[in-house]
Amino acid sequence: PATAGPLAARYESLIRLAEAIRSQHDHGDLFDLLADELRNVVQFDAVLQYDEAANKVRWLLCEGCVEPTKNPLSGLEKEQTLAWWVHANQQVVVIPHIDEETRFRVTLDRLKARGVQSLCAFPMSTSHRTMGSLVIASRHADAYSPEEVRFIALLVNQIALAIDDAVNFQSSTRAADRLRLLLDLTNRVMSTLDLRELLREASANIRRVMH
Repeated sequence: PATAGPLAARYESLIRLAEAIRSQHDHGDLFDLLADELRNVVQFDAVLQYDEAANKVRWLLCEGCVEPTKNPLSGLEKEQTLAWWVHANQQVVVIPHIDEETRFRVTLDRLKARGVQSLCAFPMSTSHRTMGSLVIASRHADAYSPEEVRFIALLVNQIALAIDDAVNFQSSTRAADRLRLLLDLTNRVMSTLDLRELLREASANIRRVMH
């Protein structure tokens, strides 16, 4: 119960993030919006996105990340990047210690030179299309616990749904409704110890968003 408040706040931030992206129709501005809104939901020092539509990798480093004069991130071919590999293979990658990872060395060496120590990467896709990938990185080693990775996976899925809506200029609120349902159920799990009562609450809420 002590964690109910922070957890609920994160889901509320996630709802706001999805709605903000859905209302943004300029696809070229989505990455900047993502970076700004993500700070309210998850800790990171660098974020990378492979944008399939633009066919390029975008990078954003925090102010505290040292920028070497050699080996610029922008000089990488997209096929050399972890972000492109995650998109191409549709696989989640979690690297708690960059020094111990033997794959993706071209990307990881450049991130390490900028102080990054750990990261997690997720494909961005919906049932309709693939969109690219999103990489969240930290200057701290082992920064993302299994619970945090699960939350970020949910976050990336909702970002993909919101971008799908924005790209297609849809006004559907189903994704936001489902996020609100998740928030409601989270609050009930935290506050309800009676299993039967919890199941009744869950059944009533689920009917709001699905048959």
